[in-house]
Order: sequence, then C-alpha cells, then structure tokens
Amino acid sequence: MDNVFFTEPGNIYGNQLELEGQEARHAAKVLRFNIGDQLFASDGKGNRYRTKVTSISKNSVLADIEETTSHPESRVKKVLAFGAIKKRDRLEFAVEKAVELDAWEICVFDADHSERSRVNEERLRSIVLSAFKQSKRYWLPKVVYKDSLDEVFKDYQGFNPVMAHMEVEENRADKLNEGNNLLLVGPEGGFSDREIELAKENGTAFISLGKYRLRAETAVTAILSQFLFTR
Repeated sequence: MDNVFFTEPGNIYGNQLELEGQEARHAAKVLRFNIGDQLFASDGKGNRYRTKVTSISKNSVLADIEETTSHPESRVKKVLAFGAIKKRDRLEFAVEKAVELDAWEICVFDADHSERSRVNEERLRSIVLSAFKQSKRYWLPKVVYKDSLDEVFKDYQGFNPVMAHMEVEENRADKLNEGNNLLLVGPEGGFSDREIELAKENGTAFISLGKYRLRAETAVTAILSQFLFTR
C-alpha cells in the first residue's frame, strides 16, 4: 500500500468508488494504473478501501470495493490554532506538519502581531490532502480561518485551551484532556499582552516549548510533538 488516493464521500456508490480530477489523472497518467490493478483509497471520514480498478478514462477511475477498513473518531482531539504566518513557504510547512502530527483541525487566525497576508486557501487544501495521503491518516483535517484570537475562543468554546508562551518556565506538557483540546501558537512576533490576558480569562493552561525563541512554524511542530503520545 505505497499510495493511498482520496475520494470524496459522495463518490462512493454501494460497492464502487470513483476517483476524479487530479486524483484520477495521478493514478492513470503518473502511476499508470491498469484495469484489474489493486488500488487503495480513503474518503477522509475514517474509511479506507481496498479496490480493484474496473475503468479508466481521462478524468475518472472507477474501482470495485473489495474490503473496507474503518477507524472511529479519536476520543481525544488536537485542534491546532496558530497566528497567520506571512511567508507562504513557512505557512505551508506549518500546515503540512500539523497534518502529519495528528492535528484534528487546523485554525489559522490573524493575531495582534500577525503581518497580514492573503492566504491561498485552495493551495493549503491541496497541501493538507497531500500530507493526509502521505501519512496514511483515516480522517482528513480541515483548515478554518478566523479574524482574531477573540474569535478563536468564541468559536471553540468548551475546548481545553493550551498556549505556548515563552515567559512560562519549567511548565512541561501534560496529558491532553479527554475530548477536544485547543493548542495555541502565536505568530512570529508572539502573542500580545492583550491576547495573553484574553487567554487567562478563558482558562488557558500555559506551557513552555523550551528556553529558546522558536519560529512560528517550529513552534507548531514542537507543541504537537509534545502531545504526540499523550492522551
């Protein structure tokens, strides 16, 4: 199972599924799948399918489903929210690594110290999909966008917030709480004093990511890695 393709849940019809667009072209033109070949696909909703290719055209690959493997939703979820990064390559790196490190959902928000820039949402979705397939995850994370940290706290009420903060000393990561956890990382300039106070008002736990100042995209990988093997 070297390659796993993505199929929209709506493209599963009984015991048959269809790859469309870029996924179909990659299977047919790049990897040169033929009729009768075994093909693995995921719907991003917890299901992976072992199939046999039955039809190939320019923008479509049809396959019969021979076996379905399903994984339920995790009972402990990590939602990553980080301040928007202006440089595109660093933003894309952060999103890619968040997928590989098991973020359930990724929230990009305009922090007080964020340098405003336009986010290419379609490109980020493509990066998420690529990392999802490469890491062979069962559930496809989604990326959402918020205008401020205030909006993040408002829309993620009921989550357990944890914020990376440089001024915290000797406070290491603890196990995640059962349910939904919100991991918060600031932009290049860090969180503002106003945002720190806002976090305190919302019952946020503060943790250190070490004694050195990290780039925003490095902080993303560091905070997710600390919770990689914890509940």
